[in-house]
Amino acid sequence: MPGLRGVYNILSTPFRPDGAIDEVSLRRLTEATIGMGVDGITILGVAGEAQKLLQEERRRLIEIVMEVTAGRVPIIVGTSHDGTEATIAASREAQAAGAAGVMVAPPTFLQPGPALTRHYERVAAAIDIPIVLQDFPPVNGVTLSPRAMADLVRAVPAITTIKLEDPPTPQRTAQTLELLEGRATIVGGLGGMYMLDELRRGASGTMTGFAYPEILVRIWRAWESGDRAEAEATYYRYLPLLVFEGQPKLGVAIRKEILRRRGLIDCAVLREPGPRLDDGIREDLEATLRALAIDDAYPPLG
Repeated sequence: MPGLRGVYNILSTPFRPDGAIDEVSLRRLTEATIGMGVDGITILGVAGEAQKLLQEERRRLIEIVMEVTAGRVPIIVGTSHDGTEATIAASREAQAAGAAGVMVAPPTFLQPGPALTRHYERVAAAIDIPIVLQDFPPVNGVTLSPRAMADLVRAVPAITTIKLEDPPTPQRTAQTLELLEGRATIVGGLGGMYMLDELRRGASGTMTGFAYPEILVRIWRAWESGDRAEAEATYYRYLPLLVFEGQPKLGVAIRKEILRRRGLIDCAVLREPGPRLDDGIREDLEATLRALAIDDAYPPLG
């Protein structure tokens, strides 16, 4: 599988009010996301609250998503753990379940060096599917310079894509691509807030959980076809919503509230510990959607 290109939606994990996984909503959300034209789906990412799931819940989530997608789009599975053996075990399970690739972040506070390289080498040797290197320091406290990422890709050819989310992402995308010399692609994230500038600097798409993935698909399709004016017009029209959803510490909660409004999930609750939205944020969300006439452009489903 070559490096990823296009829009990969990071699937939210729906929960019932009692905190259990809402399998009915998960199936509905997965089916709807495919229908929005995404190029692939990523599960068990940070936006999917993977760190709050039990091992059996992770397995069940993979099983359900694989069943619903039935090979229609590739599935990338997050398998990050602090231990190499745990990462290997999760990656092997993902491959056995039919994953097209795994997304692996560096173990917590393990900075670039021989130990980190060995971690990825061992994971790569244990599976036959590609690795997405996740560059997102808030998750693990690991800062990867463009040179460090390029060196990892050179040492571990199974790393075919970098999910680059450490700002300034457009500049770091260009710097890293120059060093990669075609060995891997780069996709953005961060809710799609910087997607247009990332594309301008060479990114091959985005991997994020933004609650209106069809907007990002529209941007990407226009950009890929050479219609830069349409890509820019779409991005700038919906930028206020990208920024609103991308609020630090509240982003996933806002995203799940939007998904609830769209009828894609029944409950917007996050598994504890997690933030809760107050009435003011909900009112601000309504005002943003109303100002953008977004329900007219993209009607709620359900």
